[in-house]
Amino acid sequence: MSITLRKGILLRAGTVLAAIGGLVIAADLHTVAGAAITPAATASATVTVNLTGTARGTLAAGYAGLSYESNPSNGQGGVNSGKFDAVGNLPQLLRTLGPGVIRFGGNSVDRTYASATSAALAGLVRLANATGYTYVYSTNLAHYNAVNTGADAAAVNAALGSRLKSFACGNEPDLYVNNAYRPSGYGSSQYVTDANACINNVRSRVPGMRISGPDTAGPGWLSNYASAERGRTNLLATHHYPLSNCGGVNGTATGLIAASKRSSEAGLIASAAATASRNGMPLIMSEVNSAACSGIVGVSNTFVSALWAVDYELAGVENGATGMYFHGALDTSCTTYTPLCQVGTNTYAAQPLYYGLLFTHLLDNGPVLPTTVSSSSNVAAHTVRGADGRVRTIVENLANVTLTTSVRAGNTSGSGSLLALTAPSLTATSGVRIQGSAVAINGTFTPGAATAVTCAGGSCGMTLQPYSAVILTLPA
Repeated sequence: MSITLRKGILLRAGTVLAAIGGLVIAADLHTVAGAAITPAATASATVTVNLTGTARGTLAAGYAGLSYESNPSNGQGGVNSGKFDAVGNLPQLLRTLGPGVIRFGGNSVDRTYASATSAALAGLVRLANATGYTYVYSTNLAHYNAVNTGADAAAVNAALGSRLKSFACGNEPDLYVNNAYRPSGYGSSQYVTDANACINNVRSRVPGMRISGPDTAGPGWLSNYASAERGRTNLLATHHYPLSNCGGVNGTATGLIAASKRSSEAGLIASAAATASRNGMPLIMSEVNSAACSGIVGVSNTFVSALWAVDYELAGVENGATGMYFHGALDTSCTTYTPLCQVGTNTYAAQPLYYGLLFTHLLDNGPVLPTTVSSSSNVAAHTVRGADGRVRTIVENLANVTLTTSVRAGNTSGSGSLLALTAPSLTATSGVRIQGSAVAINGTFTPGAATAVTCAGGSCGMTLQPYSAVILTLPA
């Protein structure tokens, strides 16, 4: 028997339930106590995991990453800010997320950025050594200076070595006309000419330098670029924001995780991945977040961003992406889409988005197994067979209903366990927890004791509160 624990509910004698953050788990969901408070709405879902099916990609170490402006003008942090170093709690916060990538680029790289200082590069080396992170480094293409770019590429490569994942020429060239960087009529063909000049220059200074591009704002130029740069560009990179705050708010919290929006995002990634595959390049989503132009207050800085990120990361893997980097800032302005908020000198606090990235990391790395959902409600589910051999399924209840769920996986029987991702509400800016635990101010994280779940006959039952997620670890 299983019910959602609420104040005033009287449990039947002999019933033992474990509750974490409002989530109650038991093996049998067929009987609900006749009780005191009836949920406003209920729904059910069946999640089916194909344990022997062909993997839909691999959630690899280093898949997830963070993206930052190269040269912001308002203290957000950037290559030369001194914030990217093995100081404060940033190294531990990165280690808690697991090995990843830090990408420098954004609009600022094409406005005024010139080059990395030797002090900044030394800091990047220390941070990489402390965390295992690698870097994507961008140069200014809109105001291109061949001498500066060549010297900068050589210095960055000499300092970072194997810590440099790739070098990029410019940012969102498909918006160069809008930004008055190029005249009307500038298109993908002209951009390829500009990009080739940059790539040739960089490789004349650093033969074999790994190149990523074009870092477009949309998919329109990807095909032309990929075919023109086949064999020259190592990683096909593009950006995506499902919502926008450019020129006004365009999007809501529920709209961000709507089933139709999630489907269109998956389709966009799949299309870009197909373009990459045709031209022999892996796809990376090198700059993503919930809403363009710094996010939407009340959406991008709230719990919905965590739920969105979990599904978006894994949908990316399933649809062909090999990397995904979430844009943000290291500053005290914490009302937008950043995973980390500065709360003191070299001290940062985990924002709701960070919890989404962390929750996905708890799946472990490994192949993503085929997983289907049957429900009339808005439910997402993804499964990973971890490096430890254990199978873990994330189920997200993305609606304002109490959801009873059966996860079916072969003939699975025995004792599994569960971790829950919860918050006070969909738009909560604080109180996000994983199995009742928060990320400590020193950057470490230890979830609460997992909830035991009994599986029988290939089925594991659980109840999810509105707008929450769980990781179910199937019996060994």
